[in-house]
Amino acid sequence: MTTRRKSTFVVFAVLVVPLASFLGYYFAYEPLKFRYLVARVESARTAAEERKAFQLAADWGRVWEVDRLSQNDVAAAGKQISGNWLIRLEWLESSRYGGGAYVAYRAVIDTNNLRVLRERVY
Repeated sequence: MTTRRKSTFVVFAVLVVPLASFLGYYFAYEPLKFRYLVARVESARTAAEERKAFQLAADWGRVWEVDRLSQNDVAAAGKQISGNWLIRLEWLESSRYGGGAYVAYRAVIDTNNLRVLRERVY
């Protein structure tokens, strides 16, 4: 390997690889991770699935707010869910594409599952 080729490889490794990994993390991995978390929270059908989804939400992201909503608030947000306990789960991280925080809306099946979130809210 020539000296020029070695120096080009070193410059590539020092500059391009960290930049590509940074962009890949913030613009590909993180949005996909939060889409998965939102889908997991919103699609849980049983109390056990709900507990597991809340645990994943607390472990993989920084849960910022858990707000109890009224039916009018949910309708204003454009969601069609109903139940006694309606919550809005918001993460501290924000979307690079939409600019707002990642948010999930949920009709809580078992209010004891909210303890998982209450312990981990930042």
